[in-house]
Amino acid sequence: MQKTWLNIIIISGLFFYSCSGTKSLSDGEALYTGSRIHMRKVEEGGEWEMKHDTKKLTKLYWELWDLPNGAFWGTPFFRLIPTKLIIYNWFYTKKERKFNRWMRRNFGEEPVTIEDVDPDLKLRKAINIYENHGHFGTTGSYQLNYNKKKNKAYIHYYLEIPPAYTYHDIEYVADSLQKSIEKPFLNFQQQAYLHTGEEFDLDSIKLEKKQMWNYFQDLGYYYFDEEFVEVEADTTLGNKEIDIRVQIDQGVSDAKISRTKINDFQIEIDSITQGNMDDKFYRWQSGKIRKDLLDTLVHVSPGEYYSLKQTNQSIQNLSQLGIFAAPGINYNEVDGDSSRLNSVLSMRTLNATTIGVNARGNYKNTGYMGPAVGLNLTQLNVFNGAENLTFNLEGYYDFPIGVYRERVSNSSGVTFGAELSAPLIKTPFQFINQTYSLPKQSVSLTANYNNRRDYFEMVSWTAAYGITWKSSPKITHRINLIDVTFSDIGNTTERFDTVVASNPSLRNSLIDQFILGTSYTFQYNNSSTESKLIGTYFEGNIELAGNALGLLNTIFTNDEKGEKRILGIRYSQFARFSYDFRAYLRLGKYNQLAFRNVGGIGLAYGNSEYMPYIRQYFMGGSNSMRPLSTRTLGPGRYIELDQAEVNQVGDMKLEWNLEFRFRIGPRFNGALWTDAGNIWLLKEDPNRPYGEVRWNKIFQDSYLTTGAGIRIDLNILLLRFDYGIILYAPLFIDGYKWVWQNKIPLHGPVIGFGYPF
Repeated sequence: MQKTWLNIIIISGLFFYSCSGTKSLSDGEALYTGSRIHMRKVEEGGEWEMKHDTKKLTKLYWELWDLPNGAFWGTPFFRLIPTKLIIYNWFYTKKERKFNRWMRRNFGEEPVTIEDVDPDLKLRKAINIYENHGHFGTTGSYQLNYNKKKNKAYIHYYLEIPPAYTYHDIEYVADSLQKSIEKPFLNFQQQAYLHTGEEFDLDSIKLEKKQMWNYFQDLGYYYFDEEFVEVEADTTLGNKEIDIRVQIDQGVSDAKISRTKINDFQIEIDSITQGNMDDKFYRWQSGKIRKDLLDTLVHVSPGEYYSLKQTNQSIQNLSQLGIFAAPGINYNEVDGDSSRLNSVLSMRTLNATTIGVNARGNYKNTGYMGPAVGLNLTQLNVFNGAENLTFNLEGYYDFPIGVYRERVSNSSGVTFGAELSAPLIKTPFQFINQTYSLPKQSVSLTANYNNRRDYFEMVSWTAAYGITWKSSPKITHRINLIDVTFSDIGNTTERFDTVVASNPSLRNSLIDQFILGTSYTFQYNNSSTESKLIGTYFEGNIELAGNALGLLNTIFTNDEKGEKRILGIRYSQFARFSYDFRAYLRLGKYNQLAFRNVGGIGLAYGNSEYMPYIRQYFMGGSNSMRPLSTRTLGPGRYIELDQAEVNQVGDMKLEWNLEFRFRIGPRFNGALWTDAGNIWLLKEDPNRPYGEVRWNKIFQDSYLTTGAGIRIDLNILLLRFDYGIILYAPLFIDGYKWVWQNKIPLHGPVIGFGYPF
């Protein structure tokens, strides 16, 4: 019987592979089945090192990285059974039918032919890439390896690359320039991209011209253009060296390379020109804004020289106020005088008040889902200084899904949130500036009532004052100078009381928690892979709590022993560190390999023996350790026998995720993924045996899951349907940890919205 099934599988595989794509080809066409790149360095006078190899290879592979039908993991050199091409051919008919067309469009893929790839053009582009990087004299060829029927072909590209030319002398020529531009032109050399001894690079020359354009635009040369910059290269020196000559086109008129000043500046808000009839406010039909605020944020004024940097900075500031739409500054030459410009700042106002009501299916990445009804209110420019106020009120009822969902209690409650944000114009901290974004300060208050019907009712609230700013286009900072949290538990059930009575650490971490501290978040976001091979993202957070209260207690009380309180409430002292690192590897046009590593550790000290419950770590849910429900694993190898998931929290967390994302059709994407990780206690807890971390066995004590799924892209929403299995569970004894070693059903569905990371 087993042999029969094996024969069927082999025959089916051979059949699928044999019909892998030539049915819909026209006579003379050949199916492209992949390619390889072969490179050889031409030794001229000895060995040499390829500089900036990664940059050049990335460009080369993007140019030659043509994917055949059925490419494995987005690689052009390895091809599996082209399932989508087979589907396309199954439903391919010369007489068009709507159903066949729909199947081909959504689940099939047209055959990729040699003509589509055009290896002649690709080879020329590959040679140009290396010549643009100074490897003049690069040669190449390609070879098509056909099958016997001449309807399939594999491409081999061959490149021979000589050493690159380097810059010998870089001269900035200003002999014929007028005095007003000669000095800044020569001073530009201090920030130039071109340097003696470096390899010739066409991209650097383009950047040199663009940088010079920005430089002169910021100095007031409104009419200055990139095309005015001439870069001449002399390759006749020999020894693979180049002389570079940078100069301003002598045919450009003096008026085009002269500085311009702002003659007149006007502000239009909702097409209303602002005058000086009111010294304190700029007004429009439905509101007003403080004049001193707007004047501070707009860096354009009569009598000053034009500056592109100040223009962009002004537009950026106004856009980030949150009350104006489409701000822009237009410049026009004063009649008969090219040295003066009239400027107009125009913008529209957004609706000052918006109210929204929503009833929706609520899905949380912690593994809960259920109905939710919410009300939100936004009021812009509350005090006429771009102070924006938002209110949110939501009622919800959640029930768990995923593996072990029967062990997790249902949850219902009400959440209220309010935030008042405003621009931060003046700050005592010099490192906070407006260069890359308008710094914002905010005061927020969040209150939550949560009913875990099997355990307790919890009331908590959080108040914070924080500042957010950017130090570069990719780096964002957030510091909460004051962060206050209070939580209290009431109406506990007998089940919860039983758990707490036998677990003092849980009791101390849950009851009457008062947290006063500060926190800092650093975020680096370079995750887009549209123009590069790899994108990265990092976020780190540090939270310190209770130090100020501990100092006050030390100053005003003499009691150095026992539990310390403020206003009769015990306060927490701890330090908490967490991070989130992600990397995205682009594999072809539609495929991507995504990796994430998150971790954290909390250290209680002083007035706290244990971390507060609401600051401890847990795992599970649609974005973490799929398909396990939230709070159903760990800490460590601990086994929760009475199904009280409130116990399954820890002081430390480590998690690794790997997901291969591939395209199925225009609206459908697929994914193969694996998750690994766990939470741990930092010290032994007799009520949760085996929960402490074993530093030399971190991986042995981590859970391992895997699964596959479908993503449906609806443009405004991405639906995610996965099915996962727990491969390895450290809570079982040796010999039963792997899925094939026990008979427990460790698998289940995972539903989510958006990508997990």
